[in-house]
Amino acid sequence: MKERKNVYLLPAGDTTLAWYSKAVVEMKKRPTTDPTSWNYQAAMHGFNASLSFWRGAAPLPSQTEQNQYWNQCQHGSWFFLPWHRMYLAYFEQIVAATIVKLGGPADWALPYWNYSDTSNPNARTIPPAFTNPNNATNGLWITGRVSDTIPPRYVTLGALNTIPYTGDGRTSPLGFGGPETGFSHSGGTHGQLESLPHDMVHVAIGGAMGDPRTAALDPIFWLHHANIDRLWQVWLNMAGGRINPNKSSWLDYNFYFHNAAGQSAQFTSKQVEDTRQVLSGYTYQGVPVGGPTLRTANALQNADFSTPLEITAATNQGVTLGSAKTVAHLGLNASPQKAVNLAATTNSAVSKPALTILHFENVTGKGVPPIYDVYLNEPQNGGDKESYYAGSVSFFGVEEASTPSVHQSGSGQHYALDISDLVNKLRSSPNWKDQQLDVSIEPSRAVDADASVNIGRISVYSE
Repeated sequence: MKERKNVYLLPAGDTTLAWYSKAVVEMKKRPTTDPTSWNYQAAMHGFNASLSFWRGAAPLPSQTEQNQYWNQCQHGSWFFLPWHRMYLAYFEQIVAATIVKLGGPADWALPYWNYSDTSNPNARTIPPAFTNPNNATNGLWITGRVSDTIPPRYVTLGALNTIPYTGDGRTSPLGFGGPETGFSHSGGTHGQLESLPHDMVHVAIGGAMGDPRTAALDPIFWLHHANIDRLWQVWLNMAGGRINPNKSSWLDYNFYFHNAAGQSAQFTSKQVEDTRQVLSGYTYQGVPVGGPTLRTANALQNADFSTPLEITAATNQGVTLGSAKTVAHLGLNASPQKAVNLAATTNSAVSKPALTILHFENVTGKGVPPIYDVYLNEPQNGGDKESYYAGSVSFFGVEEASTPSVHQSGSGQHYALDISDLVNKLRSSPNWKDQQLDVSIEPSRAVDADASVNIGRISVYSE
């Protein structure tokens, strides 16, 4: 059984990344029509021939083959975690087989990049092997990355505090793994782990990584997703009723891939719940494998996921984001059935703030926008700005989600931020308004000329 190791804890002289680089170079030599080639594997996640990163990829497989195997990544869906686990498993198998053919070790395993490790001052920086040398002689380098280092707020792990696997923050609390869906290649509500840190890391690095249609062309993509896969197991190991879905529509759903021999292969979510049972099996360094398939009533005895949420405030029109700060004013919903004063946000029955979720609905756009930071009731006269920070949104894959296809309607994405603690704190501030919530949205870096974001509605749902 393999152990996927922390890339920053590989010992001196370790050859894991050196062999990975050699395998990438070899896989890039294979034609795009070869399922074990670098291009084919990346296209399974996403592909668009018009994007510059795909220049020179032709000839391509038949359209029938592309329809079955390419553009299959699951986002905004409860399949986000199992699909990417399957994807990594077969990719790792292909790379390992390539390494053996090149004369390398038979036990090669994909490492993971733990960018959230606060004990490592270098954790948020892409490992040096991926940036030095910064030219085509390095199989792990790719042109176009915007940044090699990710700001701290974009790698926090608040998602691990989310107990239910599924949820949308409107009809139920937010979910760790995403909302219950069918096949969902793009669009929809992003689960908490997908929103942060997954999406943030993609967009913060930028370049190929900033767009789902090119992301897997960057070799760091695979270490990033190994870490996301690891965090799924970390979450399952925590107490409090954290369990995977038990519906057959999740457990038995099939996805198709190719193995190291280039033959068609498939997995269901149920088959990949336990990493020790995935292909030849693997574990993560420092992360024991518990019982992810254990689903009992007792596991949920202390968890209440049935909290009814009601809309309490919303914008009256769409919001367009640009290169400067945008402020949206959310007025209280006047409906007698739904009108809940935003000041009444403390649930007296429990010793915690009432659940309050900020939503960005029907988000459409073009290009690769930057991450946007969100603040609530930010004072106009300066002061400690971070005291009003509500979270960030990345809009990873917004252009694809805005384009109608066989996979989605083109209605865009949906992001949600849990603002319960912040709203509860702001209620005592002098600039609190019972009938209005001011939402400030600021780009974290310069906005590309070809990038745009339009939010259909910003709303608040509360207990």
